[in-house]
Amino acid sequence: MFGGGAANPYDEIVAKATDENLTSENWEIIMTLCDKVGDEGQEGANQAVAALIKRLAHRNPNVQLYALSLSESLLKNLGKELHRELASKAFTQALERIITDRTTHDKVKRRALSLVAECTAEFENDTTLGIMEDLYNNLKTKSELQIRNTTGTSTPSC
Repeated sequence: MFGGGAANPYDEIVAKATDENLTSENWEIIMTLCDKVGDEGQEGANQAVAALIKRLAHRNPNVQLYALSLSESLLKNLGKELHRELASKAFTQALERIITDRTTHDKVKRRALSLVAECTAEFENDTTLGIMEDLYNNLKTKSELQIRNTTGTSTPSC
């Protein structure tokens, strides 16, 4: 009734990929998720990013870091449909919230800033994805952003 609707089928797999008790990224789950999103097109991209936004809002830094790694994997391994969702207002606002929140762990902030810079570079030739560049420039103006050329993680291809 109120706020009802179908449960997001990606919530469970994204939660497994970003579980706070993991000791490192679970690449098997991440690869499965990449394949699933790729197979389901725009709807899969929309639902996967919605599930990611929930995990970015989690207060545990490990969950946030795994969600950022998963976001990067999706960015690198999927195409325009997923990129559109990463450049959405909802996702960019989620990134901005964790970057500007004084209580966010510094490692999470740095990783989120790195993802914003990476997305901006990836999307530079597509004006329809400009909201990520707007976030990048806004953070740069606020002196939140220090440009980094490396993310310090490796991401396998799907």
